[in-house]
Amino acid sequence: MYSRPLFGVDIFLNNIGEMGDTVMKIRMSYLRMTAIAVLAAGLVGCGGGGGGDGGPAIPTASNAAITPPPTTSVAIATGAQTTNTTIAAAAFQAVNGAGLQTIGNIPSLAGVAVTPTATETRRLMIAEIVRRHAEKIKDYMGSAPVAGAQIVQTVPCFSGTETLVVDDMNGNFSQIFVNCDEGGVIFHGTISSTGVSANVTLGSTVGSSYNISVTATITIDLSITTASPAAVLVSQGSFTFSVTSSGTMQDDGFGGLRPVGVTTIVIAGPSLLASDGVNREQLSNFALTVVDDDVTGATTINSGSHFTYANSASAISGAVTVNITTPIHYASLALDPDAGVIEITTTASLGKIKVTFSSSTTTPVTVDVYANAADASPTNTYTLTWVQFDALI
Repeated sequence: MYSRPLFGVDIFLNNIGEMGDTVMKIRMSYLRMTAIAVLAAGLVGCGGGGGGDGGPAIPTASNAAITPPPTTSVAIATGAQTTNTTIAAAAFQAVNGAGLQTIGNIPSLAGVAVTPTATETRRLMIAEIVRRHAEKIKDYMGSAPVAGAQIVQTVPCFSGTETLVVDDMNGNFSQIFVNCDEGGVIFHGTISSTGVSANVTLGSTVGSSYNISVTATITIDLSITTASPAAVLVSQGSFTFSVTSSGTMQDDGFGGLRPVGVTTIVIAGPSLLASDGVNREQLSNFALTVVDDDVTGATTINSGSHFTYANSASAISGAVTVNITTPIHYASLALDPDAGVIEITTTASLGKIKVTFSSSTTTPVTVDVYANAADASPTNTYTLTWVQFDALI
């Protein structure tokens, strides 16, 4: 039985499921669960200077290293409908997990992070993790009362602790979770960035322009444990990122201003691992660009984004290469894309799988299988509903 990819499209937290489902689907997603940790960190108040001799103690938190899944290339053969459509669905879940979606009233890069509701967490993914982490960097870097001082602040969770460490002098920023129980979800591990560079220019009147940029190398070693449903998810990896946002200042409705514009997230790295204790997944050699439009609410994963995806589950037990050849577009608040094309290839065979998404209300997913990647026409074509496509994994 093939379990859903850990880089998939949904997070389990308080029985989160697909909108409109009668039965809630519990899907394990390292990406979104990690995002919850990042957003929870947004509740940490600014304060408590210190560091150095006599300053607050900095805890440590880590998890056992994840063994990478098999990375032998998986062959693509025509006529194998179940295998090929399952590979297509898994590859899309990996793409989806690397992207970004509008998440209700969670504010933009220059806003103040708040805990999302259940329905708002469904689309939290790796780019959203980066965006929220960049937001905290922007808020805290340079906030030390004395130039070069290190800020260390530990706050209690329901049980356990969460610590924020800001090191302006060396350009480091960390969030450390020590068995931090946030209402039935326990976070343990560290999210940290090094080589941080942050530049912020905000306009002072409605209609004036703003520009924000944050770059760093981020390292994630985080486990998330839930009692109901009983599950443990561990994620580990390191990659570089840049987050840029520009637009205009708008009235926030409370007598102040807020930035509204377009945010671009670029991530690239050699490896990002996830494990639920049964199956292991890996994104490797990845480079992705995600554009989030705060004005329209739309999100696009740009063409040219690519990665190698490996999964230890028996249905795949190997790796494929995934390229986004036509931008994947999500309308505001949409759970599924309404446009885009991904192509899946391997070094084990000459064929390819092409997955096309459309706004069709009947069969919005088309899976074409080519005997040879250079062929003009596919050998097999399968059209599916989102329910059918999601059920494959």
